[in-house]
Amino acid sequence: MDAYIVMPKIKRTIMLAFFSFVFVSIGILILALSINGQFEGILPASIGIITITVFGLCFIYYINVLIKREPAVIVTNEGIIDQSSYIGAGLVKWKEIEAIDLINFSGQVYLGIFTFDGELIINRSNGMKRVLNVLNKGLLPSQVNIPVKNLACSIEDLFEAIGERWEMALKEEG
Repeated sequence: MDAYIVMPKIKRTIMLAFFSFVFVSIGILILALSINGQFEGILPASIGIITITVFGLCFIYYINVLIKREPAVIVTNEGIIDQSSYIGAGLVKWKEIEAIDLINFSGQVYLGIFTFDGELIINRSNGMKRVLNVLNKGLLPSQVNIPVKNLACSIEDLFEAIGERWEMALKEEG
């Protein structure tokens, strides 16, 4: 069975890149006003620097996604490849997956992948990705969280593709 490939939504990625750029601009404005003495204390300058750094990295990430045009999710006979975000889990094999469910968090729906090993994704990552995965684990119960709004497919089609390939993998194992 061929891989089921899901691309990221272009319009949503452009929107996220635009808002990241806007926040970088706001951060630059706050920092400039702080340097010119319009704001007193170190707090405004710190907020400006943090805003520029965080949203600057987000802007770079989204521009990269737009340029590279790689799939966000690939469902294969081997497992699910998550490339939907900076902390995408990569390949999660069917034998590592305990359950898959939709999760609502802060008004956004995620495809949550629960693995048998609760530390699997954290142990596979390093550096900043590891830190972000630890924070992610504190927010949501699943180890892999794919934002459904960012995917250019219906959730029904994605679940069907997952179900078919997962079932086939279970039959081959057992």
